[in-house]
Amino acid sequence: MNSTNKLLTTTSPRAVKLAGLLVLLLLIGISQARATQTVRELFDKIGNSDYISIDGLGSGGSSVGLQGTWAVSPQGTIDSTNATSTCIVYKDTWSLDWPISPYQYDGTLLGHNAGQNGLLNFNAGGNLNATLIDPETGLPFGNYAPKSYATRPLTPGAQINFQANGTYYFCVRIVKGYPWNAGDNSMGLGFSTGGTTNDHFVGVGVTRTSTFLAADGLTELTNTSYISAGTLGQAGITGHEWDSGGPYYPNTNGPAGLWAVGDGTHAGLLVGQLTTTSSGASTLKVKSYLRNAGPIDLDPNLIAWDATYDFTETNVMTQLLVWMHGTGASEYDAIRVGTSYGDVIGFELIGAPQGSPANTNYAGTTVTISQNAGLNTGPIPMSFQWRSNGVDIVDATNATLVLTGPTTDYSANYSVAASNYYGSGTSPETYIMFLPAVPPFFTMQPQPVALSRYVGASSATFTVAVDGTPPYTYQWEHAGTNIGSPTTTTAMTNTLTIAPITVADAGSYTVTVTNQFGSTNSAVATLSVIIPSTNSYAAALLNLPTNPTNLFGYWRMDDALTTNYPTLQNYWNGLNGSVNASDLGAGKIVAGVAGAPYPAFPTPHLATELGANGGMWWLPYRVDLYNLPSAQTNMTFTMWVKGGVRLMARNFYGQGYGLENQGGNAIRFYWGAYNSTNGVRTAQWDTGLSAPQNEWTFVALVVNGNNATVHVGSKTSFTSASTADIGGIPDPENGGYMTLVNSTTIGESNLRLGVGRNPIPWADDGGGAPWTSTGGTWSDIAVMYQALTPAQVKGLFVAGAGLWIDGTPDGSGNLILNWVTGYTLQEASVVTGPWTDIGAATPPNYSVPISPTGSKFYRVKPVGF
Repeated sequence: MNSTNKLLTTTSPRAVKLAGLLVLLLLIGISQARATQTVRELFDKIGNSDYISIDGLGSGGSSVGLQGTWAVSPQGTIDSTNATSTCIVYKDTWSLDWPISPYQYDGTLLGHNAGQNGLLNFNAGGNLNATLIDPETGLPFGNYAPKSYATRPLTPGAQINFQANGTYYFCVRIVKGYPWNAGDNSMGLGFSTGGTTNDHFVGVGVTRTSTFLAADGLTELTNTSYISAGTLGQAGITGHEWDSGGPYYPNTNGPAGLWAVGDGTHAGLLVGQLTTTSSGASTLKVKSYLRNAGPIDLDPNLIAWDATYDFTETNVMTQLLVWMHGTGASEYDAIRVGTSYGDVIGFELIGAPQGSPANTNYAGTTVTISQNAGLNTGPIPMSFQWRSNGVDIVDATNATLVLTGPTTDYSANYSVAASNYYGSGTSPETYIMFLPAVPPFFTMQPQPVALSRYVGASSATFTVAVDGTPPYTYQWEHAGTNIGSPTTTTAMTNTLTIAPITVADAGSYTVTVTNQFGSTNSAVATLSVIIPSTNSYAAALLNLPTNPTNLFGYWRMDDALTTNYPTLQNYWNGLNGSVNASDLGAGKIVAGVAGAPYPAFPTPHLATELGANGGMWWLPYRVDLYNLPSAQTNMTFTMWVKGGVRLMARNFYGQGYGLENQGGNAIRFYWGAYNSTNGVRTAQWDTGLSAPQNEWTFVALVVNGNNATVHVGSKTSFTSASTADIGGIPDPENGGYMTLVNSTTIGESNLRLGVGRNPIPWADDGGGAPWTSTGGTWSDIAVMYQALTPAQVKGLFVAGAGLWIDGTPDGSGNLILNWVTGYTLQEASVVTGPWTDIGAATPPNYSVPISPTGSKFYRVKPVGF
């Protein structure tokens, strides 16, 4: 990990003193009194698998004010193992890796700190709606049963007595939709007397995106906040009973469309204020703070609430209540309940500070210690005071603590006290250890151990990692001779880049690393420089007129793959690909199988087989080449393949294009786009071409503007097919027809480039059935940022397959000749000629008589180049 020297921001822990009392008094003077947070549920560390039912999940490390376990509603089981049920599930990994993360606006972090794990989530279970696919699970979104909810007991101190005077604030972070999904669901948070249909409840929620009616049965309430109270089994609104009963009944509501953020992301912080009295007269208010829609209010007395509802309740609410219903990607996190506004909206220190690069380091290593503040208040400044072994460190008042040039004396327990308008708190301690200074040692020897590059290739790199006492001085050597001047740095990694590749660059590479306590030499890494022979396939590829400038990558697929090094080497520039190690270990992917038996390839010619052990259905079951930095509409993809033909360049939303088999060995070109109305949509063009499944075949895809051409070269033919206009289905959102996407039209780069089993959305055979192909074998895949001409593509094929002719006697005095379609057959009486064209001759199986009195010689010649 890289680290840099910084100015000393703190003294040695031995030289500490108390911060000025005046400053502390001023902070206390402007802070609200901080009451006890009665409930906190961050859903952290309460499960041990990715998507599991919440049934039986109980006290987690972050839970406050909760006991027992979550219980499901009586309106149908909530069980992720039951394919016919609705599923409210716990997810134990952070999922907000979409554009809404890190979920901030105006310096305000809503809800849970992104470094923590766990949330409550919809799962794709029961009554599946196959028109919407969840990119995170690869499964259809669920069409969830109405009136589903879950409850969990509150501790006695967290229960709410509606016959006592009190004020409570509560909040939850909600994601009810993404730009790629309409978020057609309703969800909310509240309290109940139990989990049966007769139990009373109160709470706040957000309505669905589709039809959701107000209590009058007429007014549309789509995408807004609402307040609900009554019994969990209460009837719904007339005409909409099936999805508006129980906590889905809107007693009152905010303005329609409140949660429809312009970028399509339905996400924000939902806040409630509950006031109770000894007479049972109660008031509940709701407020929405939406992503990118402005700062959070600092003073609860100045809040413009979305809605207010007065009601009478005399029971004691003993349960925490959540509810979810609809179709979409819904998530809960950071549930908080308190008796002051600051308890749920103010900052919160979550967990102990952490050191970087690690909590244990060698003396002399600069360490940065960071705190995790859960809810910050944006415009209100935070004050920090770092401590060592419980004592304040002089001038250590930044959000992070940087220890520069530390000795072993800096080993201590570190914590931080933080304060702002809402109050103050102190984090748990973390022990940061500094080991005695030592000479440098390698934590990673030069990688890769061996590299191969063609002469003229753009680059090759070797990387090492070290540990020990910084700073480090790196001196690289080539065949024992120093390369340039040494580099001194505190960085624990160092990379040597060789560019461009010449014949003289071949040989061994090492690096010597030195610090003030000693030095150490690395192991040897080797660079092999390949000079392609004149008649080789590689020479034909690399000598194309616009290469090497437009050559993105050349993967020969002849790597000796292992589960420890499942890397597919890019012989041009080091933009390597990879295979899934578990698939490799299971024998689903096999390296080092025989490649195309043509003299234009190296001997032996090796390739990589996919689908060697079973079908190709289970993800990922493919090889991933290096992601395309951009997808243009002037590109060429070439490959040699035996068996299934699948190649794709696409993003995680399903936008992109590629080739695939459809119905045996037939080849089609497909492309996909996405819109918020219809989700992922695909179109395809059946080329009319096919690839023989039991012989090596050359396949090329050329994309040029809004046109696509596919070329297939086999032992007996070279055929091509083009489409003049890639526009297969109407685009209902933008009008017109779907056109070929590129990095500009889809607004992103880094399309995943790969061959083999495609990820979603092309996850079936077009009719809903899984692929049943037994896979294929690939070699010599090349990608170019140029649209090759038909003659250039044909030249590549001929360079690989060579010009060949085959003759077999038929036993009846004739010779049966075969050669590649598109080449002219010639004959001569002597091998030196002259040669004469046989204009009417065409393969396959062209018959010529065997002369009993003299010899005849036959050959083929290329046409068009």
